[in-house]
Amino acid sequence: MAKIRKALVLGAKGTLGGQLMRLYPEATGWDREDVDVLDAAALGARLDGLGFVPDAVVNCVAFNDVDGAEDCPEQAFALNAEFPGWLAHWTKEKGVPLVHYSTNYVFDGARGEYRESDAPAPLSAYGRSKWRGEQLVAENGGRWYVVRTAVIFGPRGKSELSKKSFVDIMVDLAAKRDTIEAVADEVNSVTYAADLATSTCDLLEAAPPAGIYHVTNRGGASWYDFAREIYRITGKNTTVLAVPSSRFPRKAKRPARAVLLNTKLPPMRPWQEALTDFLSMK
Repeated sequence: MAKIRKALVLGAKGTLGGQLMRLYPEATGWDREDVDVLDAAALGARLDGLGFVPDAVVNCVAFNDVDGAEDCPEQAFALNAEFPGWLAHWTKEKGVPLVHYSTNYVFDGARGEYRESDAPAPLSAYGRSKWRGEQLVAENGGRWYVVRTAVIFGPRGKSELSKKSFVDIMVDLAAKRDTIEAVADEVNSVTYAADLATSTCDLLEAAPPAGIYHVTNRGGASWYDFAREIYRITGKNTTVLAVPSSRFPRKAKRPARAVLLNTKLPPMRPWQEALTDFLSMK
């Protein structure tokens, strides 16, 4: 077991980064105002100036605008592929483990459920950039862990770029509308940020072999299923209408069903249970 105390968390003010900082009180957390991760020289100087070698590096930085990546693929690949590849090389040189997060969107949805060893076939620029990031981390890294996850919800991060989760959007809509429409023909895994952060800490302490790991709450849900469960738990009378994804045209193609199967790590609790916990705090 590897005891991790002085971690370096990149993207520390995002939804996931904030949860990691809570679990690692001695961690150093950097966000976009602290360093430009795309300036390799500046980043290298900042890392070398830490004054210590971190016990682990956890990278929460990402270009996660799925549709925006269709218009700005160079930016998506820079943040989601080239930077993680550089970081993997640095952590290998320093002999420290790296956690880098990826997505279920590396898959095309044809199989429906995916193990860690299944071959990616992304449908979008975002998915391709994340898959390339996985490849570069594997090629350049030493003790590397690519953690695939999906549809993260939890307390909003402190960063101005931290987006509202689907849960918060649905709760806000319930105060404005009696009826909402939600897509029923896209099914994903669902992940509570607090549980993902805890599982990340457990992964680093267990120090299993380098590789790809799937970390999500158990089960899968369409956006329609997700919305209905939010309103059931909160006791809202909002009516949710099931609609096809074609109802909301978007630039990036999404997989119809991409549920991540965790075959390597201890199972996480069902997403409905995690959602109940999160909503009980609101």
